[in-house]
Order: sequence, then structure tokens, then C-alpha cells
Amino acid sequence: MTSRVETVPDAGLLGRARFQLGSLGFMAGAFAVDVLLIVGLAVLTGSGYHLAIYGTIGEIEKYATVGALAALSYTLPFLFRNEYRIHDYLEGRRSFRRVFMVWNYAVLSLAVIGFLTKSTGIYSRGWLTVFYVAGLSGMTALSAITGALLGSLIDRGRLSCRRVMLVGSDDEVRRVGDMMIAARAGVRVVAMTALAGPADSDQDGVACTKQLLREAVERARSLHVDDVVLLADWSRDAQIHDIVSAFSALPVSIHLGASNLLGQFSDAHVSRLGAVTALSLTAPPLGPVQALAKRVFDVSVATVALVLLSPLFAAIALAVSLESPGPVFFRQRRRGYRSAEFRIWKFRTMSTLDDGDVIVQASANDARVTRVGRLLRRFNFDELPQLFNVFSGEMSLVGPRPHAVAHDKIFEQRILSYPRRLNVLPGITGWAQVNGHRGRTETDDAMRARVDYDLYYIDN
Repeated sequence: MTSRVETVPDAGLLGRARFQLGSLGFMAGAFAVDVLLIVGLAVLTGSGYHLAIYGTIGEIEKYATVGALAALSYTLPFLFRNEYRIHDYLEGRRSFRRVFMVWNYAVLSLAVIGFLTKSTGIYSRGWLTVFYVAGLSGMTALSAITGALLGSLIDRGRLSCRRVMLVGSDDEVRRVGDMMIAARAGVRVVAMTALAGPADSDQDGVACTKQLLREAVERARSLHVDDVVLLADWSRDAQIHDIVSAFSALPVSIHLGASNLLGQFSDAHVSRLGAVTALSLTAPPLGPVQALAKRVFDVSVATVALVLLSPLFAAIALAVSLESPGPVFFRQRRRGYRSAEFRIWKFRTMSTLDDGDVIVQASANDARVTRVGRLLRRFNFDELPQLFNVFSGEMSLVGPRPHAVAHDKIFEQRILSYPRRLNVLPGITGWAQVNGHRGRTETDDAMRARVDYDLYYIDN
């Protein structure tokens, strides 16, 4: 049995403060900076644009109002997902892709609010365009600067968020210690203690382990440890109980390190189910508040879109009916949330209306596709009637694209993770389509790539 200690030099006043990872103070500060920057950019771009174009700065309170609404729409997704913690900036959760998606959501929310309140004519489109670009640039830069600043403070020892002691088997302590040191995630391993293995279970080994634990507790106290991570074998209840009992004498957080299996689940947590205490590995992709917010957004946008696009719908319906006999709309069985079947709305683009156990996907020069249908498919106009499915709650604006039931039955047998696509509402468009995975899926590999993107969307 051995023990190793890595002593960390004093980090100065800021280091001794040891700001806690995810502390309420940092979260509140980061949230406030986001709000102030967005409101400030709205006022700055609004007054600057109007001064340049009209010779006057205009009404600053109107710019501030737009900025406040944009700030609220931008910060809510991060608040819902608890992404204002220090390690969210350090571990890449504030990447350009994430900021781009949330900022576009915020601006789209502004457009919906403006339409519903009939206030879109009050504001200059030129200024709103400038504000969009400035906001996206500003929030991207802020996230990058914050992450770089936090990383620099940690590298120089000026910021030590959490001081950690690792306790467990020698190999596991070494492995996890190397991982935590390389992760640069705002924690500092200040001590590592290797305990006896299964072969040292005789009386001498037990006595030596207890002595080692007493020394480890004193070491943790002298090093001002914040967290103790136990990397012991979960099946060794007695040893874990002894370790927890020993370190309970200190005002520290005690964590049971994840096994290889548990480590695959990033949101695992302890929960209570009646009288049972359980380790929850997964949860529904959307909580009640998130689901409600998504539904309100879907209904609002679908309503606006159906009103604005009604002339286009009428023109397409006329063109479809004039070119070839048959219905204007094509209805086909698809699977949605929890595998519930529904009939999707599409403009008819083919001379056939396949909806059986065998469905042949359309190819590049498919003779079944009409001339009008070819044009509709080129611009994806045939998908627009799915706004009716969104309005009725069978689909969402964004989500995994629903496939014909016949195709679902084929791919769920070939791709193990395929059924997980139905853990959320299917969408008119999705993360897979944005990344180029659209149209015909001729091979299992093509479908597997699409599924990977769909599951990334669901998990994030």
C-alpha cells in the first residue's frame, strides 16, 4: 500500500477564495453580463444606425426594450440547461455552434413577438440586421474570452475552483488523476491516496488501511481539500463505508467515482422513487418547462407561417391539381413521439400514393415524380403542409425527420439506436438535415450517420 501527495503552491488571494465550480455568484455574474451586453449592443447599434441614416439617435428606450427581449430569449435556454457554470465555458458547451443556434432562436422569437403584437413596422429592418450581426459577434466573442480567461487563471494558479483528493486503488487513482489534470476543467488534484487492494484483506491489511485513512484525512484537512472522490470498487461496501465515515469528519463533498458503465451517462444522479433511492442514468430529453416552451414556440411560428404562406399554398395546390389527376395532398403513415403513428401532410409530388409495407424511395430521375413535383422537391416546398402536423401536436418545427413506417421497421432491426429517434417529436427539419444528411438513404451507413446527428440533437 502506498500513498502519494501532490502539494500545490499557494495561489494568492484569488486562489485562496477557491471559487466553487458552478457557484451561484459566478452564474449570476455570467448571466448579468450576457443581459447587459445584449441590451448595450441593442442601444449602441440602434442609436448609431439611426444617427448615421437619419441624423438623430432615435428613441433609446425602444432599443433597450428590444435588447431586453432578445436577452431574455437568449439566456433562457442556457438557464433551463443550467449552462452558466464555470466548467460549461471550459468544456466547450459555449461553442460557436451553440451560441449561433441560441442567438438565432432569440432573434426568431423577437420576430414572432413583433408579428403577434403588430409592432414589426416600428423598428428599422436595417438596424435589426445590424443588431443581429453585432449580437452574434458579441456573444461569440464573450463566450470565447470568458473561457480563455478562466483557463488562463487556472493555468497560472490564480484560480483554483475545487481542490480534489483522489482515494482508491493505485491504478484507478493514477488513471483518473491524469484525466482530471489533462481536462483543464477547473479542478486541481492536490492529493492522491492509494488504498489496499483485495489481496490485502487480512487483519494487518485492514489495520494498515485504517491508519492510511487517518493520515489521508489529516492531509485533506491541511491541504484545504474541497472534494474527495472515492474510486473504490463499488462491490466492496465495507471499505466504502469506512472511507466515507473517515472523511465525514471534514467539511468536504464526498463523491463516489463513476464506473466505466456509469461514466457513459453524463447526467446520472441520485433520485427518490417513493421509498426507494435509485441512481438515475437517463431522463426524458425535455423537462416539463422545456417541453412547454418548445410547444409554445411551435404553435406560434406554425400559426404565423400558415397565415403568411396561405397564398403560396393556394398557388401550389392549383399547380398540382392542374398537372395530373389525384389529390393535392399526400398523406402517409409515419411514426412520431413514443412510436405513435400519424398521417403526415405533404403536397403530392408523384403519380403514386404508396403507403404499404413496401415503399420505394424516390430516386434522382424517378419517373413517378411529376414536373411540378420535381420543382417542389427541389425547394422543399412539398414539406410545407407539415405545419398542420406541427399545429396539431404530431410534429415539431425541429426534430428528427419522420420516415415511412415501412422504412422504420427495416432500420430499427439494423441500427440498434434507431428507436431512440422517437423519444421526441419528429420535425419538419432537423440537425441531420442541417448537416447535409437529407433525401434518399440508400445504405445502412447513410442512415446510421443520420441517426447519429438525430441523437446528438436529442441529447443536446
